[in-house]
Formats: sequence, C-alpha cells, structure tokens
Amino acid sequence: MKKYIVSAAALCAILALASCSNNESEVLAVRLDKNSIELTKGESVKLNASVVPDQEADFEWFSQDSDYVTVDSEGLVTAVGLKKEDPASDEVTPVKVYVKYENGADECEVTVLPLQAQKVEILGNELVKIKQGESVTLDVKYYPEDADIKVVTWSTDYAVVAKVNKETGVVTGMEPGFATITASYNDKVYDVVTVQVEPK
Repeated sequence: MKKYIVSAAALCAILALASCSNNESEVLAVRLDKNSIELTKGESVKLNASVVPDQEADFEWFSQDSDYVTVDSEGLVTAVGLKKEDPASDEVTPVKVYVKYENGADECEVTVLPLQAQKVEILGNELVKIKQGESVTLDVKYYPEDADIKVVTWSTDYAVVAKVNKETGVVTGMEPGFATITASYNDKVYDVVTVQVEPK
C-alpha cells in the first residue's frame, strides 16, 4: 500500500482554499425587524434591517408604489395615501417595501389606514330659523380637511318640532318651537345647532 505524506504547509494551503471556497458560496441573508405594519395616512415608522452573518451593510430601499407608500435611504416608511383597486370599495390594497443588500433581500407589507377626522363643525349660524313645513339642509366641515372618512350621522332631540334625515342632514320644521340637531362622527366627535321652527 502506498502512503502519501502531506506536509503541514500543504495541509494549511488546502484548508485555506476550502475556507475561501466556502466564503464565496455563502449566501447573505437580509432581515427586517417588521414584515407587516399598519400606518394611518401621514404617519411614519422606521424599519431596521440587519445582515446574517452580522456585518456593516449599505442597504438599498424600494417601494412597490411610492404614490401610496414611500421609503427613504434610512428605511423611514411614510404612508402617503390609500391604494384601492376599486375606488368605490372600502378595501385597501397593501403596498410592499423592499430592502436589499448584495444577494440578500427582505420585504415588509404596509397597510395604510384611512385618516379620521378629529373635529366636525356644522356650517352656518348657531341658530337656524325655518318656517313650519319648510326644510333646510345642514352641512359640516371636517378637520383635518384631508380626512378620508367624511360621513356624519344626524339626529334631533325633539322630532315633534324638527325632524332630520340621519344621512343627508335635511331638517324639516314640524311644529313651532326649538330643537337641537346633532352631527355625530364615529360616535365620538360631534357638533350641535339649534333649530327654531316658526309658525307658517
């Protein structure tokens, strides 16, 4: 049987080559600290990316659709608008944000939530006068003005005097007297106006 003697120097060289080969074939993995987030329109959040194995990295960031979600070079994600496949639907389509470094990548799905109004104000005078049998349409202003949901529910405290359509805000004078009309938003924010119904 033949015996092969490998010197220590040759063995080190072989191990070094094997080590280099392993490093070259190693696939870097990129990881985000969040892979799904919800942001109200106008809000921002910073995503943090890391590399496996851990090392310094110059990440590249991309948005699937920057008309609705943007991301800067530091991973700051901002909700710009609501993406809807059907404008008439309430369903919002998520937008993906991507991060990349060399041959590694990861993504985060961003769902933009509608901006709620913080205040509603009934337009016009605090006292609205109408004649018995007449009608008037009340309207409101929303704050902030770019709120996505602009729907109020109207109610009256005295329908015998003045009734109101809960959806349209049309007030009709029934009998002489006073009634308070309320515009409610999201069961939390509201404004009121007094309606005086005068005899015909």
